[in-house]
Amino acid sequence: LEAMLPYLQQHFGNPSSSHHYGQEPKRAVKKARLSLMRLIQSHAPIVESLIYTGCGTETNNLAIRLALLSSLHKSDNGLLHVVTTNIEHPAISECLKAYSSGGWTPKITVAYIPVDKEGLVSAKEVIAAIQPNTALVTIMTANNEVGSIQPVFEIAKICREKHVLFHTDAAQAVGKIDLRGIADTTHGADLVTLVGHKFGAPKGIAALYIRPNCFDESERTNPENGGSILLMGGGQEGGRRGGTENVPYIVGMGRAAELLLQQRPNPMQEGSVSEGWQNNKAHMEQMREHLLSLLVNGLGKENVRTNGPLDATKRLPNTLSVGLKGVQSGALLANIGDMVACSAGSACHSTSSSTAPYSSVLKAMDVPPEDAIGTLRLSVGPGTTIEEVEFAANVIVKEARKQLGLS
Repeated sequence: LEAMLPYLQQHFGNPSSSHHYGQEPKRAVKKARLSLMRLIQSHAPIVESLIYTGCGTETNNLAIRLALLSSLHKSDNGLLHVVTTNIEHPAISECLKAYSSGGWTPKITVAYIPVDKEGLVSAKEVIAAIQPNTALVTIMTANNEVGSIQPVFEIAKICREKHVLFHTDAAQAVGKIDLRGIADTTHGADLVTLVGHKFGAPKGIAALYIRPNCFDESERTNPENGGSILLMGGGQEGGRRGGTENVPYIVGMGRAAELLLQQRPNPMQEGSVSEGWQNNKAHMEQMREHLLSLLVNGLGKENVRTNGPLDATKRLPNTLSVGLKGVQSGALLANIGDMVACSAGSACHSTSSSTAPYSSVLKAMDVPPEDAIGTLRLSVGPGTTIEEVEFAANVIVKEARKQLGLS
């Protein structure tokens, strides 16, 4: 907020303007672009590769459309092909449904690669699903509900070798795991989605990384040659997205990225320093494991199931999805909602199907219904305290024990 205020109060010019008032906003927009690129590239950042958007949904929709329009030469009887998983964010899955149903053109078929019981997809199965008319492989970096971290670095490398565009929605992963290299020009992804509010910026700002020249290779036709393909207007963002840049929010996103890479004292190891995201990760892992242990101690190991990878290093440090056997999560949440901020699933999925008894992600993982119906999605953050964790655990355990008849 401190970094944003000058651009709300003083530097109010349009960054696309050539006059004096546009110069400082223009400089700030470029600086933020550089900071964001440092999160995803291990070599010298190429700032022109990043365009700002308004949200993750817009960004994912744009990535898919760019990939499809660039690959029309691959059409087989008028159909393109896309490979994805069965646990993607609705911004991916609903967009693909629109194309596969014929509501949008070009029409596509989709291969949905199933995840295993831990919510992980096999890189080999993803690659094996590629066909001659495959225009795009899109796999989320980490799942927003159970936290499973997908093998996107491996998939990106092989997709490049096979001359197939690869996109990853990294919204949930930025700031929680090290993503430097995912956008490297030699072996990284072609398209990467970044979302500001997932790592400390305000809601309403996001960005799409587009690998330089990726739409001009392998017989593709660059769909951007005529300018923006989604929001047409004044030619901002190098002609790739019309609309005046939201300078204060862009500055906030850039500053959040800087803080993640800033060297700070390591609270876990006296006398040493580490990057901000590393300190955050260590703290969140500690809080998450403490929360899990309190739930297990309060309800019994036989009544608590952790959804997601058994190997905690393959799970986001902030995410805990637990199934409470014999508990109805809806009833539990109704009674504790004013005390503990948790949910039965991701907020992004909560309104997509009000009649679903439990999450489609849990179904895809073959979580037993008795555990899925009692599942809670809990998240911790860099600022979460032990006192907050213990309060939340106490409230959840108390209410769950009532349902189980243990109190």
